[in-house]
Amino acid sequence: MTRIVFAVFTILLFVSSAEAQPPVPTPLSADPEIQSMIERLAATPILYNMDTPANHDIFRLGQQLGNRASVFTKVGDSNTTNGDFLQPIGMSGNFCDLGAYPELQETIDFFSVSPLAGEANSFVHFSIAAKEGLSSAASLDPFWAGEACQPNESPLACEYRIARPSVAIMMLGLMDVRYKAADSFRKNIEKVIQLSMERGVIPVLTAIVVLPDQERLSFDDSIRINIHMLDMAEQYGVPFINLWAAVQTLPDFGIGPDRTHLKHKIGAFCSFDGAELLYGGTLRNLLTLQALDELRRNVLNPG
Repeated sequence: MTRIVFAVFTILLFVSSAEAQPPVPTPLSADPEIQSMIERLAATPILYNMDTPANHDIFRLGQQLGNRASVFTKVGDSNTTNGDFLQPIGMSGNFCDLGAYPELQETIDFFSVSPLAGEANSFVHFSIAAKEGLSSAASLDPFWAGEACQPNESPLACEYRIARPSVAIMMLGLMDVRYKAADSFRKNIEKVIQLSMERGVIPVLTAIVVLPDQERLSFDDSIRINIHMLDMAEQYGVPFINLWAAVQTLPDFGIGPDRTHLKHKIGAFCSFDGAELLYGGTLRNLLTLQALDELRRNVLNPG
């Protein structure tokens, strides 16, 4: 496996603007193709394409179809179903410390409406399209759908029909790396985007993170998958959270001791008082909230 060497640098993370530049690492790869991809990812804003004509068009269609502006859903594998991703934000008990980002409270309040009976808000919503082991192909495969879904209905289509969200926060690709399906990911993620657009749901793509020296997962394939997502985000004008670039300054690139999942710490899931500089899970929560904030202010509820 190609080993990557990252330069050591110190920089303040985190954005208040959708087009703010990420911290730029200086990785080196022996493979010129992968190195070119790395440099492109490093130059891509952390929050990208948050306010585009396509997002406005998708949202308007969704409103015509009966989607709800103040509801979002989640699409992904165990990095999304883990209890540390967004759920503490929506739980009663004041688990969060917004730190230097108090303006995000307005967005939390905006999405604090019940998507389904028995669920307080989108943050704690149980998504049919978020399952352990979910790949891009599985999100489109009726085999992975639940009992609430119609015959031959995919988890993604089922979730959109039942929850009627305006936004889908997506993190797909890690299982595609594990299943050695990076080549088919591009076709699948394009279908995911197209289905979302047809249903009036803004798909927010999130880059995946694989350690450069991970033995079970191909780092090179993870870079290829991130580039596929970036290509599709640019082709369709939909949002992209460049988590890959954001974690470059974190210890172990924000990955936990199992060397696969984003690292988290109990009590710091949504404490943006410096924990976002240490834990990939906390950082992802912050960036996701910032992305939702950008969409709320510019697309879902402008003015």
